[in-house]
Order: sequence, then C-alpha cells, then structure tokens
Amino acid sequence: MTFDRFANSGFRLNKRDFLAVGAGGALSMPALLNLVRPARSADTGVLNVASYGGSYGEAFRKAWLDPFQEETGIKVNLGANASLSLVKLQQDNPSGSEWDIVDLFTSEYYLAVSQNLLAPLDPSTVDVSQILPEYVKSHGFGYALYIWARGYNKSAVAESHIPESWREFWEVGKIPGRRSLASGDGQTLEAALLADGVPIGEIYPLDVDRAFRSLDRLGKGNILWANTYQEPVQHLISGEVPLAGIYTGRAIIANRDGADIGLSAKEGLVSGDFISVVQNARNKKEAFQLMNYMATRGDRAAEFTALTSYAVPHADVERLLPANANDVRALLPTNPDLRDNLLVSDADWWIANLESVKARFLEWQVQ
Repeated sequence: MTFDRFANSGFRLNKRDFLAVGAGGALSMPALLNLVRPARSADTGVLNVASYGGSYGEAFRKAWLDPFQEETGIKVNLGANASLSLVKLQQDNPSGSEWDIVDLFTSEYYLAVSQNLLAPLDPSTVDVSQILPEYVKSHGFGYALYIWARGYNKSAVAESHIPESWREFWEVGKIPGRRSLASGDGQTLEAALLADGVPIGEIYPLDVDRAFRSLDRLGKGNILWANTYQEPVQHLISGEVPLAGIYTGRAIIANRDGADIGLSAKEGLVSGDFISVVQNARNKKEAFQLMNYMATRGDRAAEFTALTSYAVPHADVERLLPANANDVRALLPTNPDLRDNLLVSDADWWIANLESVKARFLEWQVQ
C-alpha cells in the first residue's frame, strides 16, 4: 500500500508514469497533452479512457483498446495520469464528465466509491464471472495486479539460504547485510508483522505497535531505505544489499535486461489498479461495453499481462500466456500455487489510519 497514492491533492507521478518523463525530470509534451486533453464532446462516439502513459499506456492500447476499436467500431482516446483528483474535477461539469473510464489505485477506488464518483457495475451489462471473485467489487474490478516480494542477489545468497518467508528475510545472522525496504510504503509494516509471525489472515486490523517492534528487532542499521520503485533493483544489482523488498514486475524487467535477481513470492503483498466507469460519464453505454470486453477476453488479458508483467485476474490468463512469458507465469497473483499465500491490503483500514501511521513511520526512520 503506497502512502503517496492516498494523497488527494496536487500532481504526482506514480510507478508507471516515470516512463513518460524525460531525462530532465519534466513531463514530455505528449504526456502533458494526454493529461489535459480528452477527445472533444463534439467528437461523437469517442470513448475517453484515463489511464497512464509511457510504455504502460502503449501496452494498454495494444492489448485492449486497439482490438476493441477494431471489433466494435467505437473510437477510444487514451489519456495519461489517471487519478482520483481527475475524477473529482469532472463532477461539477454540467455537461458530464469528459473522461468515461478511469484507472485507479485500490485505495483511490475505495475513496471514489465512498464519494459517489463511480457508476455501479450492472451485471446484465458487464459479465465479471471470469474475473477472480476477490477482485470484483461493486463499482469496478481489479485488472492490473502486482506483488511486492522478497528479491535477492543470486551472487550473494546461497540457494540453501533463499528467504522463503519474511521471518527469514529479517534474520540478519543467517544472511548478513542490509535489507532494502520501501521508505514510503505500508507494505514494509505488513512485512514486519509477517516477519514477527502474524498469519496472513490476521494481519488486519494492523497491529501498528507490533509492526514497529518488529522493525526495531531488525534494526535501522540493517535497513537501506528505497525511496523509489527502481531503487531496490539498483541496490541488488550493485551489491549494496543481498535482500530487498521489490515489485516482481521491476525484477522481471531488470532480468530481461541482463540482471540476475532471484524472487521469493510466498507471503507476497498484492496491490493493484481498478478499472471503473465515471458516475457522470457522457458515454456510459460504450464505457460499459469496453468494461465487458476487458472482463471477458482472456486472450487480451494474457497479452496485457505478458507485455507489462501486471496480472489480470482472469481465469484463463495463465493458460493463454505465450511461451515467452514464462518469467511472469510463476509470479502472478492469480497462480493457484501462490494465491493462498498472498496478502491483499485492506484499503478501508488504510483510508481510516493513513495519516497517523504515515507520520509515525517517517518519524521512526529519522529517530
């Protein structure tokens, strides 16, 4: 659970948007234009989808939007930098929201539902029977899932010492060296509780005091804080740490580029994005057609998963993945061998407790 994704004001980049950022750190002009320009209302029949830019947006278009447009004749405009703020800005538009579909992080989805910003799913219009039930909600469904797991430097960690749990990850005596952990993510606290022996089914409500006692046991001196999603990859490749909390997709992409990062995903922490129709969307009928397409087309879901390493929780994804995506297959949250050993964050708990826990976590880091 990423603290920064709960912020409701101001512009922010997320783990995908860095792909649309130039070397100077500023958004490129195409990304900026996509952010502020949906298709004009005069362009009848154009469905406006707010998701993300860069290579993620390219994969989204290739796997979902281009085939949908070709098969239905409905034109689709894809914009970057989807957020709860974007949806809220559209609510007071007297002619309806300029964006029809929005891609929201889990926490943002729950906030949007509580604020009546999203349209409820109509089961007669959107068939979600092929989406795993734990990812189907009242106003949308999870479509891009990823795991925060234990990564290890294969040159530094013997096969007999691969950490198969967060408890083993915490054992500095067994595997000497610092651990790379996320400085701004709630996953670090969830991992701390798992390391202290709390079963996955009893993590929530989060015992914050116990989580910090577990971090005390690990010790600040044994932690190298990662401030971006890419830093754990760099920490492992450089040899600065033998172990890191890391998103599996980042490790997979790094390994495709020549890195040699090992992954241990049991007790992995699942996060993801939801796809939903905006409550006052101008093109609701077409929007729900696209939602139904995404919920029912296992072949498209498999292509999106292969392209991005983000899992679509469709029942047929694993069967339909291409042979060249074997590096993704074993690390999918939908993998039956892994599914029962993963923790899905409780977004409602984080919405209620975010500010106090975030302040305490940051204070603990600097004490």
